[in-house]
Amino acid sequence: MSVLRCAIYARYSTDKQNPLSIDDQVRKCREFGQRQGWDVLDGHIYTDEAITGASDERTGLQRLIEAATSNAHAFGAVLVDDTSRLSRKLADSLRIFEQLRFADVRLIFVSQGIDTDSEQAEVLLATHGIVDSLYIKELAKKTHRGVEGRALQGFHTGGRCFGYRSVPIEDPTRRDAYGRPQIIGVKLEIEPDQAAIVRRIFSDYAAGDSIKTIAKRLNAERIPPRPASSVMGAIRHFSDAPQ
Repeated sequence: MSVLRCAIYARYSTDKQNPLSIDDQVRKCREFGQRQGWDVLDGHIYTDEAITGASDERTGLQRLIEAATSNAHAFGAVLVDDTSRLSRKLADSLRIFEQLRFADVRLIFVSQGIDTDSEQAEVLLATHGIVDSLYIKELAKKTHRGVEGRALQGFHTGGRCFGYRSVPIEDPTRRDAYGRPQIIGVKLEIEPDQAAIVRRIFSDYAAGDSIKTIAKRLNAERIPPRPASSVMGAIRHFSDAPQ
């Protein structure tokens, strides 16, 4: 009887989470596979870092599916720590499940003991998928509430704005765990060099130049196009123009 060859998929959501989470997930999957006597393939470990599970547009995930559905048949199972690492959307989880099943590749969630080789797998995957979906919806509500609260306080609500820099607001009466003044919010201040580029874009556009012409000119002058997210359509076009 041949030894089952396994791939691994791991993911963590945001750049605020510990990147070592990927290593921990891979380690747990490796240990699980070794206990079963399976062959975990070093060349088929797929990861996505700082990417939400609410979207399936993930490079690592797409590479995994491509490898699993190719004619090479490099592996017969995919090990994942738990269902939320695969996706936070039930529809995406079930679609991936069907893609792998059609390719005759097992999907195994080691922490929850779900193996798509089992008759109950689809029910268990749907049950956990519903919980994962509810989590991301509730998180979105809490995030919106927090952003709204920041806006009502007059603070910057996040994201980088071309032409501005973010400046932390400190509360001198409160201290963090390291004894430093507690940061209670962020405000925006004009960044002179970038602001000059913004004013130039407006001036050139008002003088009759197209956005494409302005973008080409700025790129030709090697003015950095991507130091931050744009705050106006003109800068967005500038940032996205071919180099």
